[in-house]
Amino acid sequence: MGDQTGTPVGSASPPSPPRLTVGGLVSGGRYELLEPCGGMAGQAFWKARDRRLDRFVALTFVDPLPGEQPPGSATGVLDRTVALTSVYSDGLARVLDVIRGRAGGIVVTEWIPGRSLAAAVAEPDPGSAVGAVWGLSDAATRAEEAGLTLGLDSPDRIRLTEDGRAVLAFPGVRGDVGAGADVRGLGAVLYSLLTGAWPLPLPEGSHEHVPADGRPVNAPTGDDDEVLDPTAVGSGVSPDSAVLAMRTLDGSAVSSAATVRAMVADRAGGPVRPAPHARPVGSADSVGAPPLAGPAATAASPYPGPHTDPQAGPYFDRPAEPYAEPDPETQKRRWQIMAGTCAGAVVVIALVLTWMLGGLGGTSNDTPLSQQLDAIERAAQASRASQTEDPAPEDGPDDAAAEESEQDTPDTPVEVSTVTTWQPATSAGTAENPGSAPNVADGDRSTSWSSDTYRAQIGDGPSAYKPGIGLMFTLDGEQEVRQVVLHSEDDDVRFEVRSATSASPTSLDETTRLGTGTVRGGSATVSVDEPEETQYLLVWITRLGTSGTDAYDAEITEVELTR
Repeated sequence: MGDQTGTPVGSASPPSPPRLTVGGLVSGGRYELLEPCGGMAGQAFWKARDRRLDRFVALTFVDPLPGEQPPGSATGVLDRTVALTSVYSDGLARVLDVIRGRAGGIVVTEWIPGRSLAAAVAEPDPGSAVGAVWGLSDAATRAEEAGLTLGLDSPDRIRLTEDGRAVLAFPGVRGDVGAGADVRGLGAVLYSLLTGAWPLPLPEGSHEHVPADGRPVNAPTGDDDEVLDPTAVGSGVSPDSAVLAMRTLDGSAVSSAATVRAMVADRAGGPVRPAPHARPVGSADSVGAPPLAGPAATAASPYPGPHTDPQAGPYFDRPAEPYAEPDPETQKRRWQIMAGTCAGAVVVIALVLTWMLGGLGGTSNDTPLSQQLDAIERAAQASRASQTEDPAPEDGPDDAAAEESEQDTPDTPVEVSTVTTWQPATSAGTAENPGSAPNVADGDRSTSWSSDTYRAQIGDGPSAYKPGIGLMFTLDGEQEVRQVVLHSEDDDVRFEVRSATSASPTSLDETTRLGTGTVRGGSATVSVDEPEETQYLLVWITRLGTSGTDAYDAEITEVELTR
């Protein structure tokens, strides 16, 4: 799997997965492998650097299981992991992209700064163990409510944040993970945090993927081959915490993740808030970390639930976004306000000095002081108004036309219900990365959708594998779209804006072209001269950007629709 190009080749047999090594480049050279973090049969976990956005990410490589014909079980793993993008919780790392290839794929998630579970339990802290799994139990509960499974089957998947929260950092849901696996997985994580030992068997093939930090030791067992109680293994473990871990680990006494979450909340009093120094000095992940390009990878959480409660304290706070230079219009207004304020201050000072000097010079002025101060204030207000307001245009015959033009400027956002990928029924391959398609309409340019990487340009050329790649927008009811702004760092990406009569037309003939655009300098704007009411809008990409020698792809960070 490894280098996912998404490029079809003539041979019927897929390429064999390349060997993953530190310093290796995958996905067309976009990601540089930094550190192995474990894995199992069919999956490998790596810390990597996104060379395009200059940030750390977590990669889960998904391959067919040994003996399977590609894509085999890999397709199911990717599909189930894509479904987890609907689960919003601080206990689950955010999925940034799912890259599909012919023989497998890569799940790209945000990197969780902190420590691996193995490093965290090297010196167990039983006092904070129960509170540490609250977010993870919340994620499992939300997945359970949606009919999904997190897949808590290995200690390699878990990382602890710098403020001590357990997070599923490498999602990749296997097909043999049942409904009760998450409950037992929660018990296993809690047991490890209490004792420093992992109480469940490791998944098959784990020995072939050794993490750089190692793994927790195996939990000791008694004469009956049952895992020993945490109070007999670790020091300082309270009986209540031990009972919670053993009941959850058993999987029969506790049958749902929601019950685990309630028990954790009852035992720990809800989420445990970190100390004010949430980022310790000298943290391995904070020293020498490269700056993010654009908004922070983990901006203020938009997730619903407990972590949006303003009373929840800093426990769920995410790193703030870095300062961004204001746009020219905002900068202009700021300078106008500053100039107006300064001018007003000068007027006030001059008038006050005049009044004071007049009094010292013995000039008579019978006007009451209150009226004089009122006059000074009116003069200052007039000065501020003259500086902050744009000069009134001279009356002329073009006034009405200018006003009409201003009213015609599209400035009302069009509400989008869903976004998915689309291609004609006759097109080769499959619709690409539908799981990350909603990122283009989430209002956050730090998230994105990416096409596969091709060895030849798409379009109508003789070597083109596909005529194009589509993003289908389902709007919130029928409405006119008068302007489309597409944001991408890939110059020369060309696209068409088309209206459709349904979310799944069979061909382009069932759509109507409204305009075309080409990305230059990070964006492209398409003005629709003759808008028509529609509920379905297609952004049809006809040319990709160049990402290397014989490498073509496109990453779209946002598509803004206005009327």
